[in-house]
Amino acid sequence: MSALFYDVFGGVLKSDMPFEELPASSSSIADWSLDQDAPEAPSQGEHLGEDVVYGTTLVHGYRTADGYALEFDDTGRFDISHDGVMIRWKKPDTVVLDAARADITSRVLALALHAKGVFSLHASAVSVPSGGITFMAPKHHGKSTTCSALVLAGARALSDDTVPVRPGNPPLLAPGLPRLRLWTDSAARLFGVDQETTIRKHLMAQLEPSQIETHPVPFRAAYVLSPVADLPDGAAAARVPLDAVPATISLLAHSKLGPVLAGSESPVMLALASNIARVVPVYTLHIVRDLDRLDEAARTILGWHGGGFALNARRA
Repeated sequence: MSALFYDVFGGVLKSDMPFEELPASSSSIADWSLDQDAPEAPSQGEHLGEDVVYGTTLVHGYRTADGYALEFDDTGRFDISHDGVMIRWKKPDTVVLDAARADITSRVLALALHAKGVFSLHASAVSVPSGGITFMAPKHHGKSTTCSALVLAGARALSDDTVPVRPGNPPLLAPGLPRLRLWTDSAARLFGVDQETTIRKHLMAQLEPSQIETHPVPFRAAYVLSPVADLPDGAAAARVPLDAVPATISLLAHSKLGPVLAGSESPVMLALASNIARVVPVYTLHIVRDLDRLDEAARTILGWHGGGFALNARRA
């Protein structure tokens, strides 16, 4: 099969395995090349850390003589060159390709970016008139729901799950996968998806091209979501700025690769997070946990960043 080229995270991925979720690139100059017929690595290298992918499935991070590596229990080992350009995949005899694609477009490319000095957040992000803003939180805290409300209020979807922060002053948020995965209640409220008795995640494919950001944007603010029952004066959302140290800790806590790049790589991660916290304001975002007040919360957040948008007519 001839090589395919895809736009993702502000760069171009070359692969002979198709990625239907990624837009085809007009460029044939690759930032990353995926080789899925890699030989067995001579040694695992220095173990840096591990993280849960799902259930009991783990991923392990390594520093090797040639760069870095990630080894997944289910999808195999990915060795990444020291410059992040070459990704060599030693895949198991039986592998679920959709699971491998998900790993590649999240942690694997995040590690290739890390090799070039790029810090990736486990977050959702949108672009607004002044630049890009991210929302960080553990699972089930409303990252994708908050971003969806902002998109329906006039912002553009930038990335969901993995958000690379390219260094600079200001740093740039690179566009990634603007897919929005919402739980059943949020999908029904925001996009009119039929309500179900089974609670599950829905992939929202209803976004128009005008609702998707395809270019890097200046990183203007990071928000750590803190859902609450109510706020003083009946507000739907309120923010509290974090000082440099807690801001840095928050960025580290929500890094995409933090658990797998521990050990001797921890000082590198700390330096990257600290550099971002020095120039990008980080806030705790108290937001009322009420789907009926999401529009109001979205308007409040957009108002902080120069947005005075009319709500999208597609809102449920």
